[in-house]
Amino acid sequence: MIFDTDILIHAGRGVLSAKELIMSTRERSISAVTHMEYVQLCRNKREIVVFEKMLSALQFTIHEIDYSISDHARQMVRQYALTHGIEMGDALIAATALKYRELLCTCNAKHFTPISGLKLESYSPN
Repeated sequence: MIFDTDILIHAGRGVLSAKELIMSTRERSISAVTHMEYVQLCRNKREIVVFEKMLSALQFTIHEIDYSISDHARQMVRQYALTHGIEMGDALIAATALKYRELLCTCNAKHFTPISGLKLESYSPN
């Protein structure tokens, strides 16, 4: 399962259900985009170190952005930016999930619903 940035944010803020979701998932991955988005939210170097140690300890796979992901994301932005408001980060994460045929777990399923073939799992921290 590939986790959207929002799931990691909730887990990092101590939301138990987000932590349990991550812990109960056997194969965990994120897009390189998610890594960058999360690091941008860190307030100091210690938080970055804690985040990266968590990724390592839980054996997250970090999927890098390659040509096929970039190309597919550009097509999605071209097709859905005006009609559905899809943004670059979400398009790259969706294209990554599609390339690796992984279920995408997110709090913002509406951001991804127009994307054909994308398998989604919606999570709510409530």
